[in-house]
Amino acid sequence: MKLERLALATVLALSAAACAADRSKEVKQAETNLTSEQQQARNEEARLNEQQAREQAAAQQKPMTTEERAELQTKQTEERAETKSEGQKDIADAEKDVTGATAGLQAERTKVEADAKERLTKANAKYIEAQNKSAKVPANKRAKFNSALNTYNSKKAEVQSSISNLGRSTTAEWKDSKAKLDKSLDELEKAADHLDDNM
Repeated sequence: MKLERLALATVLALSAAACAADRSKEVKQAETNLTSEQQQARNEEARLNEQQAREQAAAQQKPMTTEERAELQTKQTEERAETKSEGQKDIADAEKDVTGATAGLQAERTKVEADAKERLTKANAKYIEAQNKSAKVPANKRAKFNSALNTYNSKKAEVQSSISNLGRSTTAEWKDSKAKLDKSLDELEKAADHLDDNM
């Protein structure tokens, strides 16, 4: 049983290293391992209960002294306590892994959101600069410039929506939400750069 847990811990460590770039997978793996530990603890307790029930039934079939019965009961109580303790320890370790993975995902969310807001602010600065220069746009380029402004505003709304939705995305949706935000930001920056081209 200890070898199985050691193997599970090794697999978890390797999985965590492989998933470092994808925090949502890391959280999902930790949650899966927690569920596995909980099930394993229940199975161990059930196995021990069955074993002890057989021992009790066998003890009923043969004459035992009060001292022997007390000894059997003490042994079984200690076995139950040890099994329960081991299971709780393993579950606590798995819960710690879930907490760590979730904290890592939250830290990544915070960083991604801060980076996105910084990129939005820089794109907005280009937009404001272009608006300030808009009076100098020749009449023959005015329609193109206004179209570029509308495109920028549309892309900006997409980015703001993506940033807003980022905090609400589930662990399973995180990777897609992050990719969508990155794509929206790239398009926004391209639209901001395009403003200068139309002047």
